[in-house]
Amino acid sequence: MKKVLITGAGGQLGSSMELKDFIMITTSRFHNDAVESPTIDADLDITNEYQVKTIIAENDPDIIVHLAAMTNVDGCELNPDQAYEVNVRGTVNLLNHFNGKFVLLSTDYVFDGNEGPYSENDTVNPKNVYGKTKLEAERKVREFSADWLILRTNVVWNIGGKYKASFVDWLVEELDEGNQVRIVTDQWNNPTHTEDLGCVINELLKHDASGLYHYGSAEVLNRYDFARLIANIYNLDENLIKPIMTQELNQLAKRPLRSGLKTNKIERDFAIIPAVLREDIEKIALRVL
Repeated sequence: MKKVLITGAGGQLGSSMELKDFIMITTSRFHNDAVESPTIDADLDITNEYQVKTIIAENDPDIIVHLAAMTNVDGCELNPDQAYEVNVRGTVNLLNHFNGKFVLLSTDYVFDGNEGPYSENDTVNPKNVYGKTKLEAERKVREFSADWLILRTNVVWNIGGKYKASFVDWLVEELDEGNQVRIVTDQWNNPTHTEDLGCVINELLKHDASGLYHYGSAEVLNRYDFARLIANIYNLDENLIKPIMTQELNQLAKRPLRSGLKTNKIERDFAIIPAVLREDIEKIALRVL
């Protein structure tokens, strides 16, 4: 079996991902005591080039799946140099010391959100630092890797996993405590569950896929409707969810509003069928309710 080195394995996606057809080598910059599985095999700070070189040499992976990133959108806007160091320089460090298949997880934030959902052929135009650094990372992968795969996704979520950092975890916790929440009605996406995304990555690796692909769930909806769907399935009070517009949040970084990702290409090339959002939420709810 081929060996896959995963960066950012302690994060939301990495901590719930299982590549059943490969030997996983999990690395993370931070150990989270709340994360029990997967076990982190090695500490790795991707901004430390010596450490990157050492870990790659010691493990000799066939494939790198690069999940590690600075994903706090407002944090990137506030600290653009740090965002570049992690999202771009960190990616280049990996590429400088590896010549196998390189898989980069990217984002719909490379688009401006004016005319989504987007296909792989649509024009990129990021409107914040996070999106700009992820797009630059994509360009570095294309430039330095002879065998690359870029997978863009959006609104990655989980509920009740070992790494609780998603919008959905926050929403369920707030509603369960009877707190009123304000959710935007003008941001549109097709949210992606971590387990589905892990399965998609496994399938793409099995097929030795290369190039650029998009993946998200089957339906594009706004955050407000997404929140109401979760509340409905979890038997939480939907009346606690109040609709607002993005501009009312006064966030530091601009958000793409009309976004989402078209999945026609990945469906056509690999018969990967996008998950149905309601079914994903119901499946998770059965585990915890």
